Amino acid sequence: MTGVGEILVVIPARGGSKRLPRKNVLPLAHKPMICWTIEEAIAAKLSGRIMVSSDDEEILTIARRYQADGVIAHRRPDIYATDEATTLDVLIDVLQVAKASGFQPKTLIILQPTSPLRRSDDILEALDKFRNGGCLHTVVSVCEVDHPTAWIGSVTSDSFFIGASSTSKRSQEYDTEYRLNGAVYILNTTLVLQERRLFTEKTLASKMPRSRSLDIDDWYDFKICEALLSSRSN
Repeated sequence: MTGVGEILVVIPARGGSKRLPRKNVLPLAHKPMICWTIEEAIAAKLSGRIMVSSDDEEILTIARRYQADGVIAHRRPDIYATDEATTLDVLIDVLQVAKASGFQPKTLIILQPTSPLRRSDDILEALDKFRNGGCLHTVVSVCEVDHPTAWIGSVTSDSFFIGASSTSKRSQEYDTEYRLNGAVYILNTTLVLQERRLFTEKTLASKMPRSRSLDIDDWYDFKICEALLSSRSN
């Protein structure tokens, strides 16, 4: 069995956002949204380093506040700050930066800052899945879907609803289905550096409750998250 080895936690955070401008630094329950992810990464007490990769100086300034906790603020090259840049591009860049500093991690953990409700326990549970799978298979965090996918269809130009199941089954009669929630991804660095991909043929799932699976994409998501965090503190 291959060991986890040294870990590099990567928090990719661009400054731009089309649907919710500046969302990574918007005040969410009294602190910038990205802080929720940084602080849970620190709380997980992993063996390795935490790197915030960004093209934005405000985000990097926030990350530097956590320097004493081992957080590295990395300004990504302009070529990786565009809409065309992929997650794979960003990971290759941070791994090259890590290697240049003498740090060569075996395991990558990707934490999107748009999942501020994710907790350190969720990170550790996903890492256990990765370890128990021999550190060979990519692990993704998932949650139950809101509604059965059999109910999903499309609407034609003449307003007909097509593609959805027409059965009269109740929602509880369907098998439980899961979706990616974007909160945690764990993979072996070899997959990125040698095979130039993120997902193995067999991918392991780490289940999270829907209550912590909110992905902030727009203002509506943001306000829901704000309410959930307020109720948590109360």
